Amino acid sequence: MYPLDQGLWGPTVRIIHIRDELAKLVALDVVSGYRGSRRGALLRYAFSGRLRGLDAIYVESSSFLPSETDIAFLGLARALGVPVLTYIRDAYQLFPEYRVTGTLRSWIGARAFLPAIRALRAVSSTVAFPSEGLAQAVVADGEHVLIPPGSPPPAGVPRLDGACELLFVGNGRLEAQGAPRLLEAVRKARERGASVELRVVSRAGEEPAGTLPPWVHVSRAEGSEINELLRATVATVIPRPRGAYNDLAVPIKLYDYLAYERPLLVTDCLEQAALVRRADAGIVTGDAPAEMADAILHMMNASNDALDRWSTNARSAALAGSWASRAALILDSLRLTS
Repeated sequence: MYPLDQGLWGPTVRIIHIRDELAKLVALDVVSGYRGSRRGALLRYAFSGRLRGLDAIYVESSSFLPSETDIAFLGLARALGVPVLTYIRDAYQLFPEYRVTGTLRSWIGARAFLPAIRALRAVSSTVAFPSEGLAQAVVADGEHVLIPPGSPPPAGVPRLDGACELLFVGNGRLEAQGAPRLLEAVRKARERGASVELRVVSRAGEEPAGTLPPWVHVSRAEGSEINELLRATVATVIPRPRGAYNDLAVPIKLYDYLAYERPLLVTDCLEQAALVRRADAGIVTGDAPAEMADAILHMMNASNDALDRWSTNARSAALAGSWASRAALILDSLRLTS
């Protein structure tokens, strides 16, 4: 439910990797696009008669609402006996801290989200989620499977001697993603003597607001382009504040970070903290700027042996959570539901 021909950004990174891995395992037809172009593509596919030859359908749902054509197409597939697995990647519409308040689109999205998910569930054999917490928030005790986000292959980029940057990838303005408090934390750490700078990779219009200090560097990069920034990177950061949604969600970029083979510095949101602790791939900190500043000092003063251990563990976790393993999970889930 996203266009796959407009570069690697946000959810399309995950979808393109999944598409490519599935294509190695099965004969794959792909229908993609925003709602308008998708309507026409689905209608053409339905009238082509190719639905009758399908063994299964896998759906990457959108953060936007599905169209009536999506529901009708999947309903027709189910009527023809084709199993359908629908992946629900997020549910931020249910949580006020992630809403763009005051817009009609946000108001409609918040109120129509659960009815839309119920419609998708009705035309799916089963639904999948990236975490158990998210599944419970959306379907409670309903039948579902877990397919965590996947990791690309490890980047294999060595760390330069004298590297001093923390890397943040995402929206630098949205408080729910934590970049404003991260800037404050880095400032506090520098005041206490840390030789640390911050690299922010954001889309245009999502870079941190206002005049930035010289130790903040903003880059435009996507996909493997970010690998070019890793030589100067000591650690990657996910500074999301604790909250109802951040506790239950697993950031897709966390799995990208594992593949960067750098230690992770993450706040103690439940799902992401559990993953980093389980992998022993970095430092978990409280979400207050002062607490994050302490963690930054710890990271920047860590020995090379400690940094290398965390990096090696991040690489191991990335290999264990590869896109190929996620594609295999999808096919196994579809076999279970067929």
